[in-house]
Amino acid sequence: MKLKIRELREEKALTQKELAALIGNVQRNISNWENGSNEPDCESIVKLADVFGVSLDELFGRETASIPSGLDEERKRLIRTVLALNKEQQDALAILLKPLRAR
Repeated sequence: MKLKIRELREEKALTQKELAALIGNVQRNISNWENGSNEPDCESIVKLADVFGVSLDELFGRETASIPSGLDEERKRLIRTVLALNKEQQDALAILLKPLRAR
């Protein structure tokens, strides 16, 4: 099992040490989880999902919605970021983006 910890941590611009502090763990464990030499316990998995603002499915690499193939990584990351927002956040983003769509 390889979780998307490194990818999600880098998207949040967190160091391993900062992430460890946020979930009450140590940097060495974050490193081991990212390189696949060890796996987090259930409590840590839930904490990671909370810190990253993603579902457990997303943390395990399962996409909750299909992302069209052929997109570059930056566009895929943008779609994943929007999908990770809660309904209220998505509604607020839609309001902010509305003037841009009118162009």
